[in-house]
Amino acid sequence: MFPTKIKLSTRTKVATVTIRNKSTFKTTYKLSAVYYKQSFDGQMMKVEDPGSSGHSIIEFLRFSPRRITLAPNDEQVVRFMVRKTASLSTGDYRAHIRFEPIKKEDESGSGRDNLVMMKIDARIAINVPIIYTHGNVDGKVDLKNFSISKNKDGNYFNVVMKKEGAIFPFGTFKVFRVGDKKEEMVAIVNGVSSYIPERRFTFKMEDFKERSGVYEIRFYENEFAKQPVAKDSFKL
Repeated sequence: MFPTKIKLSTRTKVATVTIRNKSTFKTTYKLSAVYYKQSFDGQMMKVEDPGSSGHSIIEFLRFSPRRITLAPNDEQVVRFMVRKTASLSTGDYRAHIRFEPIKKEDESGSGRDNLVMMKIDARIAINVPIIYTHGNVDGKVDLKNFSISKNKDGNYFNVVMKKEGAIFPFGTFKVFRVGDKKEEMVAIVNGVSSYIPERRFTFKMEDFKERSGVYEIRFYENEFAKQPVAKDSFKL
């Protein structure tokens, strides 16, 4: 699926997502707009009524088609748009588009069909975040309590993101070991998001070689951005 996030705004009210079936059997998905409440540790819980403070965009969101069937190696473009948003206050609004696999009646037989159905049962739904920015939004992002820790499973970095204003930060974490003359990137995590005033993040650092020194975490709008939105440091 590409892209893995839908970004809309007052100036850009239409976007598309392409989904491709890389499996060897036909797949059918049902599409729906859903809202998830986020906890301090990043857990997401589906709620039916987010309330006005949740800044949900579901009421203003339109998308088509709402059901797609893909043969192996086929792809489908899904179109999204927002309408009648003039009454909204300035700020970010959000939802998730849920691509949920469904069974087909002609796959409920026996023998080889049972094998196909088992594969469908094992699939999981895909949730794509959608952010709509209405107007010129003012907000601020800070990082604090950055640390690197170790347990029996490996090394982890931990940080708390704090946001102010009606914004929903979404982007990339990069962790660097900072020296006098050069810096070395030791971890990167894409698709970082926060929908609450403060959220704690914990990510495993693959292939990390523990060395003393100063480490810095930076949050960027995307993987290719040059200037960080926020940063914090830690001495190991």
